[in-house]
Amino acid sequence: MKLIETIAGLLLPEGHGVMSITGAGGKTSTMTALARHFRSRGHGVLITTTTKIQSPKLHDYDVDHVFTYEQDVLSHSPLAGESVLYAESALMDPKKLVSPRLEILDILIPRYDVVLIEADGSKGLPLKYHTSRDPVVVAQTDATLAVIGASAFADRVDNTCFGFESDGMVDIPFLDFLIGAEEGVLKRARGRSAILVNQADKRLLPIHELHSPVPVLLGSVREDRIYDSVRI
Repeated sequence: MKLIETIAGLLLPEGHGVMSITGAGGKTSTMTALARHFRSRGHGVLITTTTKIQSPKLHDYDVDHVFTYEQDVLSHSPLAGESVLYAESALMDPKKLVSPRLEILDILIPRYDVVLIEADGSKGLPLKYHTSRDPVVVAQTDATLAVIGASAFADRVDNTCFGFESDGMVDIPFLDFLIGAEEGVLKRARGRSAILVNQADKRLLPIHELHSPVPVLLGSVREDRIYDSVRI
């Protein structure tokens, strides 16, 4: 089975609900691929964020409509098999779109079969250690996908983990720490949850050595391939 199909079936098996995507190392690419998957099955899909995402000028979200003003998205009637990207323009940073007002998301979520929310930021690094502010996971979340970038493995923590200062190396004990820590990978996870160790086409990890309370997939979003899995 393909990676994206497996994630979709594991976390939103009925093809309906809200998925929050947290962590680092491929959140936007994963969200885009999931939206494409659900759209191909005739579902109406909304892509959005509760933090920041790249402007569609920099990342191809492969959607039918892009809205950056709430009045425009609120006046749109989504169709079956249609995908929509909605986030507000960032006045101070044209390379980014920012979170809509949560009150607007409350209105929009019931209109779509599937809502995919990028709920975290990592400044382009493959690992994330959270602050008190993030991730921003809405109460309507039915499933959470926490992403880890395998490219960080065997590199320095300082070089690869946003929010954590250490001159140590990224190894299995450090990833175990990230999985179990209060501010770690699974912080604020709601509903069905799983960890995606992405970028396996760049580096393989012995994920069977990890101590995770949720399923773990080792894969490549770019290749849409599963290399290994635990607890699936």
